[in-house]
Amino acid sequence: MFKSFLRAMSVSMLIIGTMIGAGFASGKEVVSFFGDVPNVFIALITGVLVFACSVLFLFVGRRVKKTDIGEVNGAVFGKLRPFADVFMLFNSMTVLGAMLAGTDSLAAEFIDIRPLASIVLGLLCAVTAVKGLSGVIKANAVLVPVMIVFLCACSICAMEFPFRPQSSNISVYSIVLYVSMNMILGGGVLTTVHKLSPREIILSAAVAATVIAALLLCIMGALQSCSAAHADMPILLIALKSGRAMYFVCMPVIAASIFTTALSAFKSVYDYVSVFFKHKITAAGIVLVGGLIVGAFGFSNVVGTLYPIIGIIGLLYLACNCWFLIRTRVKRRVKSKAKRVKSKLKRQSM
Repeated sequence: MFKSFLRAMSVSMLIIGTMIGAGFASGKEVVSFFGDVPNVFIALITGVLVFACSVLFLFVGRRVKKTDIGEVNGAVFGKLRPFADVFMLFNSMTVLGAMLAGTDSLAAEFIDIRPLASIVLGLLCAVTAVKGLSGVIKANAVLVPVMIVFLCACSICAMEFPFRPQSSNISVYSIVLYVSMNMILGGGVLTTVHKLSPREIILSAAVAATVIAALLLCIMGALQSCSAAHADMPILLIALKSGRAMYFVCMPVIAASIFTTALSAFKSVYDYVSVFFKHKITAAGIVLVGGLIVGAFGFSNVVGTLYPIIGIIGLLYLACNCWFLIRTRVKRRVKSKAKRVKSKLKRQSM
């Protein structure tokens, strides 16, 4: 029982770590999708959708039982797999580029040494990703709980009560797009997790969704109390409101959030590239160079321009995964019913 609980929690940390990247932890994603002063009720709706998407991808992984995203796409999309592969590759490379660019932006708070900071992060991701999914899960299990605590503390300390929960309109389209964009990267990793029971899937998805909703609630509440939306990383201005100590605490937290998401993105791209380049160092090097090229466009540009595009295309990807579960479920029932009928006829003939 305890091992089952730990397994579910480790996957929860994987989901959270994948979502809480530079865009999320810095508050830039929230501003880009929901405006300068977002309605805090958006966080609750987002949590419900994160739960649904997490359950979807984990059940797809349980049914397909593959350890490579390319093989998962083959099972889900069939002859259309090349289109799914191209999209997932574009998505993962975009997120990786954004995380590398975010690293340079974060380092620039002290000294502008780009692209040295992003290269160091990329090398760390390469070393961890080469070890496989277990390395990614272990890294998230260690870093994510720390990130959660300090992001909540930073946001809550900056809040001014009572804040205005209905300060702006709720755009369902923006929420769906936001969740789609965030969960597609997670899908590239979660669909390769296939050892969870249905109960473990529900538990891991519920914990992850609750934490994501709570973090969004805190960040949105802090944004309502501070005029920080214009910044490249609003959360740093929010932290500064509570003093320089909180500011310096917040920086490594954002760095950790960048690492966890960059790690998932790097792993997804690495899985594709390693099919063509069997030498691990060569494959990892190609992924790193590609991420640095995308990151050269700048953190705000990548998040503001490419993330919404991923969200739109991601809706179709989500729909196809949902249809796969329905289609395979119906086939199983038909086969099971046919088998029972055949067995019944055989007994009657005897």
